Amino acid sequence: MVIIIINQNERDYDQEFCPECGGNIIINSFERTCSECGLVISECLVDTSYLLYDCNNKTNLNKQYVALGGRHNFIGGLGTFIDYEKSKYLKDKSGKLLPPDEQKLFRRLKKNYSQFVRIKNHETEFRIFNILNKIAAYLSLNDNICKTAAYFYRKILKKENKVINNISLIAFCIFYAARNESHNAPITINEIAQAFQSFGHRVKPRLILRDGIKYKKHLASDLIPHKSEDYLIRLIDNVIKHKDLKKRLKKKEVYWKINLFQMKLMNECHRILKNLGMKERGGRNPFILAGAVIYLADKLLAKKYNQKSILTQKIIAEATKIAEYSIRD
Repeated sequence: MVIIIINQNERDYDQEFCPECGGNIIINSFERTCSECGLVISECLVDTSYLLYDCNNKTNLNKQYVALGGRHNFIGGLGTFIDYEKSKYLKDKSGKLLPPDEQKLFRRLKKNYSQFVRIKNHETEFRIFNILNKIAAYLSLNDNICKTAAYFYRKILKKENKVINNISLIAFCIFYAARNESHNAPITINEIAQAFQSFGHRVKPRLILRDGIKYKKHLASDLIPHKSEDYLIRLIDNVIKHKDLKKRLKKKEVYWKINLFQMKLMNECHRILKNLGMKERGGRNPFILAGAVIYLADKLLAKKYNQKSILTQKIIAEATKIAEYSIRD
């Protein structure tokens, strides 16, 4: 694998000799100086961010952004708090209390480096990124999605002088970052809205869609739309974990183990979707279509093995949060 470091702001150093004495130019301490007279020709500026990627692999998962001294989803200065954030008495590395004079000195330093000073003029971003971290933990999103969402949020703020609502904007950024991540259990707009509502924020799906329509132009638009296959793993897992499934297996006298039923259901769903072309899908919602395919797969398994079907529309609707009438349609 070949790793390429892309420097976005390379300078053109055509000048090879000192303009004063004609001596050779050397690079020393981030400066280009003359080896004869010591004249500083120019500074050597180093970028604060780089893009590392494999030139043979162009997928999004292959790219890695590196920022020196900065994080997209963090507001505050470099370094850490002196001792614990709310500690009253400061100790040295061996655990002994500092002398009174040093206590006074370090308390003053700690106070001057308080959170207020660290987030000054960035209070809104600090609040939004705290919300982002809570939502990411609630939805079990990986760190890449969290950082990408913060990056999208910052990028939109740079392009727009004023945004309609910062909270709905970060909700859209989370959704778009999850789409950009291309993992096998994508989240829906409704799930993101419900997560925000659980923390007391009045974020509705239509607000996320509104921000998507308005601000998507500032982000990369080469994403591939999700297919029903992308939702199968998560939806089938939710169905298998339904509280009434074991009772249904026993009631219908189907003596399969849960894992065996899950495997057969997954294989049958993939077989159905493989034979279902884009024309037959007719632009239907891939999430809802995945739920309907699970119901159909159970019916086909019952017919194939000459047994009664296990799943009902109600069980699938409760497990996947898809309306029963949508599954029927």
